[in-house]
Amino acid sequence: MYESHFGLTAPPFLLNPDPGFFFDSKGHASALSYLKFGLYQAEGFIVITGDIGAGKTTLVRTLLADIDTEKVVAAQLVSTQLEAGDLLRSAITAFGIPFNGHSKAELIATLEAYLTLLATQKKRAVLIVDEAQNLSRDAVEELRMLSNFQFGNQALLQSFLIGQPELRDMLLSRSLEQLRQRVIASYHLGPMDRGETRRYIEHRLRKVGWTDKPRFDEEAFDEVHQWTSGIPRRINLLCNRLLLATYLADGVDITAANVAAIAMEIRSEIGEALPHRSPGPATAGMSAVAPHTTPANQASSLPGTPPKRTDSLEAPLDVRHPAEDAPLSGLYGINPPEPNLDLRTHDAGDPSEPFFLIVSGSRSACLRTAALRKAFANRAELPALKHLHIDTPGRFELTNDWAEHMGLGEPHFRLRLQSASASALLADALRQIDHLLQAYPPVAVIVQDGEDAALAASLAAHRQGVPIVHMEAGLRSFDRRHAHEINAMMCDHMADLLLTSEWVAHDNLTREGIPTEKVLFVGNALIDTIRGMLPQASAPKYTLRQFNHDPELLKGRHGYGLVSLSQNGLIRDPDAVVALMTVLRAVARELPLVWPIQAEQRDLLARHGVLSKIEAPGSGFVVLPIVPYFKMIGLVGTATCVFTDVGTVQEEATIMGVPCLTLQNHCERRITIEQGTNTAVGVNGGLISRAVVDIMRGNGKKGRLPKFWDGATGGRVTEHLSAWYQNHRQEQANRQRMTAAPAQREATEPSP
Repeated sequence: MYESHFGLTAPPFLLNPDPGFFFDSKGHASALSYLKFGLYQAEGFIVITGDIGAGKTTLVRTLLADIDTEKVVAAQLVSTQLEAGDLLRSAITAFGIPFNGHSKAELIATLEAYLTLLATQKKRAVLIVDEAQNLSRDAVEELRMLSNFQFGNQALLQSFLIGQPELRDMLLSRSLEQLRQRVIASYHLGPMDRGETRRYIEHRLRKVGWTDKPRFDEEAFDEVHQWTSGIPRRINLLCNRLLLATYLADGVDITAANVAAIAMEIRSEIGEALPHRSPGPATAGMSAVAPHTTPANQASSLPGTPPKRTDSLEAPLDVRHPAEDAPLSGLYGINPPEPNLDLRTHDAGDPSEPFFLIVSGSRSACLRTAALRKAFANRAELPALKHLHIDTPGRFELTNDWAEHMGLGEPHFRLRLQSASASALLADALRQIDHLLQAYPPVAVIVQDGEDAALAASLAAHRQGVPIVHMEAGLRSFDRRHAHEINAMMCDHMADLLLTSEWVAHDNLTREGIPTEKVLFVGNALIDTIRGMLPQASAPKYTLRQFNHDPELLKGRHGYGLVSLSQNGLIRDPDAVVALMTVLRAVARELPLVWPIQAEQRDLLARHGVLSKIEAPGSGFVVLPIVPYFKMIGLVGTATCVFTDVGTVQEEATIMGVPCLTLQNHCERRITIEQGTNTAVGVNGGLISRAVVDIMRGNGKKGRLPKFWDGATGGRVTEHLSAWYQNHRQEQANRQRMTAAPAQREATEPSP
């Protein structure tokens, strides 16, 4: 309809998969390489997973367009709501094989005879099963049995399993272990990044003769990525409508405002914001605080490639809580003290006894440490877990109350640092941790995420040859301007064992060349601690009374919203804060906003000229000091929605089923957007206002807990560490024997 207006030879953004428009993004190129390798092997299973619209079908069709049809006969199953017997009949029909019998034995014999005939003609068969996540387990097992067909040494049938991420979850089940051992290539196709989204749009336009008409401005490409999360089908849908709207307006220019307007129009039609995948099983029936629970499953990685990738919008710059959660700013001390001057020990025990040392420097790290300390207490075969906490003035302080409420106890070692520049802090911490590791040599050092404490401990351990275990490994924001990103990457590359909380981390690590055998998927330990603390969660009315606020503020028909900003996030950007406050003050007229603010944040808000406005009577804001964690989870769990730029709060909102509006265009915890309750809105007033209206109408984002966010992560971590420890001891014993052998031979040899 609009092609002639823009001088195009055909519509560039049709939804139907077309290999002619195949775009060689990093993800698609890698997936195609895996597929070609698997096809070259001529046996076993090839598994391709990806979100709806990620380009799986286009990828397979591109592969098949390149194969030699004189050597390979391909058949495709599209309808997969099949039981085992149905699958056999459907496969025979797909290959175009005539059959008369209906018993299972007759069907198997018919298919085997056909495949053998192909082999005698020096051909082989490939069965492509689309939407394979819908297959019953019996049908999947039937496919495995069909892979046993052989003609001499040649496998007669190779199967491609194409499906959504649930397919990988299904294949990881213990009952399908035998099939999993036959997977020779596997890849999860994630979304495109911001730059690739632009190149994808331009690629499709050039395929139909585009000569810069229509014209996209720079911000328009970014806006398309924000609304579509880099998913090809969503990009096609949005861009097709953009071109149509531009044509109807007799225009040639496409701006970011045009993109947002059309995206919102589509959103209203389909009933969901474009940047997010359709939610999984709703958590709407959950109580306000109690999290949804899922059973723990035994997991093992599919061979061949990284496990499931669950990418979404983008990735954040930070995962820091307001005062409490900010990791140690760049790390550590001014005038470096003499070794051990600022290092305090508590019940550290005998230095010769083996132990694991876990390091924390932030609120979120302490929460995960609490989960591991409880899990270690239940594993008698493991050495003790000892805790080093690093304190920096102005950052999260692990008080006795905090430690008590989390069940964490007093840290065995405590490093107190003085305010200083980032480099001086790092030097101080590195030196003192180095001294600690010499005085108390651990079996391994456990570090977490990309906080500065993790980098200092990893560097010290790496230089002393102490094994490193990295929890929360592989998370990336893909913005290397931020120290947190560089810290995480360095810790990953120094680690001997990497424990991940979501599948996308595996892909990130594989792309960076880290061997998959060093990576284990364990889940999110944060939920372990939250579930344990829920019985202690304080109702918000008591928190407000404690600080002389009227609890009646919370009884409006829409409830209340919670604001939680990072100490080192957008609160330091005056323009962003002023823009955000304009929007939030309008929201507060309909939805009271509770905001715990740390002292340094108060100073920043006062400097920005907004503190007096939010503290004014009748403003709709309830300003609190930073509250203990059992009060904080009470505020999060019963809120109507949460406004934040804090990674941990995004996790907490997903865990407790509360809609969360992330005040950034990036989110490191992308799984909270894809599967959880999180929506990235930045400081875009229109997006925030519309999202709040939806939430107050009961249409807020319903999510589901990601895999292994089930409260059992601590158990999985200790199980893996137990196996690692046994292997580590055996390797040490072998090295000692090898070292001792030459000396023993020399002692027993006669003198010349």
